[in-house]
Amino acid sequence: MNYIAEINAFERWLETHYLPISSQLLWYKLMGICNRAGWSEWVTVDNLRLMAAMQMGREATLIKARDELIKAGLIEYQKGKKGSPNRYRMISFTCKSVVENEVFPVVESAVYPVVKEVVQSADIYKLKEKQNIKDNPPISPLRLFEQFWSAYPKQPMAARQNTERAYADAVMAGIGENELLIAAQNYSEECCILEKDMQYIKKPDNFLKENAFAGYLPGVYQKPTHKARNVSAADRYNKGIMTQDYDMDDLERVLLRGGS
Repeated sequence: MNYIAEINAFERWLETHYLPISSQLLWYKLMGICNRAGWSEWVTVDNLRLMAAMQMGREATLIKARDELIKAGLIEYQKGKKGSPNRYRMISFTCKSVVENEVFPVVESAVYPVVKEVVQSADIYKLKEKQNIKDNPPISPLRLFEQFWSAYPKQPMAARQNTERAYADAVMAGIGENELLIAAQNYSEECCILEKDMQYIKKPDNFLKENAFAGYLPGVYQKPTHKARNVSAADRYNKGIMTQDYDMDDLERVLLRGGS
């Protein structure tokens, strides 16, 4: 399963389907858990863990959000037993049958009775406003990724895919995209001021996964002073000799007397 492709497909699906905000958040959290689990077909997770991840205080709210995802055909659910938590299976958007039937259908639902064209049109958002549909899907985690990638001081193309995943994980964990962008800019500034060799600059995916960005967030980062050039002992000695003030006439008389 392709993590980024699934997120993009989910965003397109939301353009033509209503889903409560709590259910949208639950989908993102389950997708993140599946990603960290190496895309096992089924993942095991208890209600308390999901409630903590979503910052929910009532189990009934979680169950309602889960039921909406099941009703929409986005997940499968198996109730756990004593000592065995619940199990979840994500329904992939990128499978051929789902893409054909859900992501790119001709819109003919009761919500959009006047729309008869392929979805992906910006007019859908205008239509939602006219019909007063209160549907506010979360901003895609990749909204500012390109700016983050451009701002980062080291960009090996081989690390781009891993960086996208780490970036999405950070955003879904609650880190603002603007904060991540500023952290990348601050780190780039520090590397420039300190004249860091490329081998000592963190790879962008590790910068995110290891939470190194935390030290460069607004209010935390402190701009370093310019790097002082290393001066050898010989350089300091020669500089001292050249800057001393000698009485040349007196030095000449001493030398003529044989140093006495």
